Amino acid sequence: MIDQTKPHVLIVDDDESICKTLSAILNAEGYQTTTANTAKEAIEKTANQFFNMILLDIKLPDIDGIQLLAKLQEVSPQTKKIIVTGYPSLKNAVEALNFGADSYIMKPIDPSELLKSIKAKLAVQQTDEKITRRKLSEWVHMQSLKSGSNFPAFLEQTARELTDFGLTKTQAKIFVTLISLGVASASEIAALSKIRREEVYRIIPELEKRGIITRKIQTPRKFAVTNPEAAIEILTKTKFDAMKEEINKVERKRAEIVSRLRTIELPVKKSVASIEVISQRNQVYARLTEIAQNAKKYLDIAAKLENLILVYSNRSRNLTDHILRKVKIRIITESHGYEGLAKELVTASKTSGNPVELRFVERLPFSLIIADDAEAMWGEGQPATEDFPVFWANDPMQIAILKMSFENLWNESANKRFPRKTK
Repeated sequence: MIDQTKPHVLIVDDDESICKTLSAILNAEGYQTTTANTAKEAIEKTANQFFNMILLDIKLPDIDGIQLLAKLQEVSPQTKKIIVTGYPSLKNAVEALNFGADSYIMKPIDPSELLKSIKAKLAVQQTDEKITRRKLSEWVHMQSLKSGSNFPAFLEQTARELTDFGLTKTQAKIFVTLISLGVASASEIAALSKIRREEVYRIIPELEKRGIITRKIQTPRKFAVTNPEAAIEILTKTKFDAMKEEINKVERKRAEIVSRLRTIELPVKKSVASIEVISQRNQVYARLTEIAQNAKKYLDIAAKLENLILVYSNRSRNLTDHILRKVKIRIITESHGYEGLAKELVTASKTSGNPVELRFVERLPFSLIIADDAEAMWGEGQPATEDFPVFWANDPMQIAILKMSFENLWNESANKRFPRKTK
């Protein structure tokens, strides 16, 4: 686990024993260390993590240390770099300084001199960072005065909302900060967002992979948001794809779990006659489907037509065709603007040779469905709220009472004319 409160030093040397020795010296002084034995390894590590300091051997097995220094300067210009060599020359010293080295140390290394040089260079780095933070704070303050907005509050709120799109809050803050800056380095993003620079360096590659920020080919290295609208579109699509995959996963598991649960049903005697309360809307729809599937002879229904259409549209075509062909259906509904839909339902049923009987009332006193005198479900006709209770029963006495209520309502509507289509 990286302690972001301690300066982090990358030691680049092909001699493993030198790496271990320097690490021990620096660790004892409270620095964190990471080692690399090749230029390639050093480039990979600096691309994904910020180092306060790099100690760089000038002789490496894959490329020359001076060439590596130039590449590191492009990748991380804010990092302080000290060249370490056992082959000193004026030419090497001049080249190192020209390519961005902050200091030049000869082997064998004097630990006290090394620590003194590191401390001095890191002090300069901290001063540079304070200047950058102050300039950005002044810029933000001026922009806030012009727009009348509070950027820290805006950043906090917007980042919180962006977590709904699959970003972490820290990722969202970096994203929003980069939008406000337009084009910025990792240090500038860190200064404005108040997120540690090491964390910014770690997260930026993740945002690049998502396709919502781009890296500018320039020195020092800077970044920009792809385009706010395009970036949000990318995040939205990614979120939708993840949700679809989660839904597909649940769908695949559903049949398997149902089958598994049925294997543990004990051969106990079921309750022959009962009445149940159903309070969850999805459970109501599931029970309606089950009642329709169980019907063999008839279905008597009293319900608002828009509810019938909703249930009808959410059932499978095979189930609907089965019901229309095999089951005698009587429906009582209200005559309030849905006559066209009612006629369509009757017309559709006629093609099956088993037409639905449909009657209208001005106001339904209850909602009800009865299947084969075997089971029924009912509730209020005009519920005051959406979470009203619905009852289910297979109790013969209760079903007989409900059947009588339906027949009375059916007979009351017998002499009423089929309503005209509402204009």
